Amino acid sequence: MTTQFSEEIEEAARLWVIRTRDPAFGDWKGLTEWLESDPAHLAAYEAGLETDAWAGELFTHAPRPATPQISPRRVRWLALGGAIAAVIAALTSWTVLGPNHSPQEYATTVGEHRTVELDDGSHVVLNGGTRITIDPEKPRQIELADGEALFTVEHDENNPFVVTIGRTRLIDAGTVFNVVHQNGSLDVAVAEGSVIYEQGKNGIRLNAGDALSRSTLDAEPVLRRASPHAIGAWQSGLLQYDNAPLDRIARDLGRNIGQPIHAAPGSDRMHFTGTLVIDGPAEQVLPRAGALLGVTFTPAGDAWKMTPADDTIP
Repeated sequence: MTTQFSEEIEEAARLWVIRTRDPAFGDWKGLTEWLESDPAHLAAYEAGLETDAWAGELFTHAPRPATPQISPRRVRWLALGGAIAAVIAALTSWTVLGPNHSPQEYATTVGEHRTVELDDGSHVVLNGGTRITIDPEKPRQIELADGEALFTVEHDENNPFVVTIGRTRLIDAGTVFNVVHQNGSLDVAVAEGSVIYEQGKNGIRLNAGDALSRSTLDAEPVLRRASPHAIGAWQSGLLQYDNAPLDRIARDLGRNIGQPIHAAPGSDRMHFTGTLVIDGPAEQVLPRAGALLGVTFTPAGDAWKMTPADDTIP
C-alpha cells in the first residue's frame, strides 16, 4: 500500500481488505459506513485492493456468499456513493428475487460471478457461463440449464428445495452443495448437509464430503469423496482437485478466466490432484496452471487450446 495515508488509516484499510476477501464476510454496512466517513478511507482501501493477492490466500475454506446491505444514510451517499458502489460492485454482484410472477432467467457471461437471493434466505452463486431459471410461483424449484452454481439452502422439510437438470432432480436436506452441468455431464459435490440425487426411480443420498459425477445423461453415476472445504472454492479464486481429468479442469478454467479452453483429445485420461490459483488475467493464470498440469496453453482465436507439454497423451 502507499504511504500517503496515516498508519492508522492504512492498517484499517488493510484489515477491511482482508475481511472482504473472507468468503464468510457479511458486514457490508460496516464497510460502507467506514468508507463514507473520510475520503481518505476510500483512497486507502482502493490502494489496498490493488495489492490484495495475499489476502485471498488466507482463506481456503469453502466460501459463503456475502449479502451486501444498503446504508440508510442516503444523503451522505450523494457525495461518495458512486465511488463506493463501484468498489463494492468489484467485489461481488448480487440479485434479490423480485415480485415478477413470470419465470425468470439468471445468467452470467464467462468469467462473471453472480449471487441470486431467494425470499426464504437461500441463495445461489453462479459461476461464469451459467444459466438458471426460477419460477417465482415455485421459488424453491430451480432449473440449472448450463454451467456451475453453488447452492446454500434454508431447509424446509415441508417444502423441499429442488434443483432440476434435465430428467435429474437434486433434493436438499439442509445443505450447501455445488453443481456443474455442461454438455450432458453432471458433477455434484456436497459441502454441508445432504442431497438426494434422483433420476427416474433411482435415488442416491449424498452427504457432506460426497461427490457424484455423470459423464452423459444416461451414464451411470460415479461416487467419490471430496473435501468439503474445497467445494465452491472457485469463489475465492481457487480450483481444488482430487484426481480430476484434465478435460474437466479445462472447462473449469474456461468458466473462470472468461474464455473457452479446448482440451486435446484424450485429455480425459490425464488426471491432476492439487490446487490452481485463478486470480488474474488468462495470460497469467494459464502459464501458472500449465506448469502444474503438465500442459501448454496456446491462443486459438477467442479461445485457448490445451495440449500436453510433451504433446503426447498416454
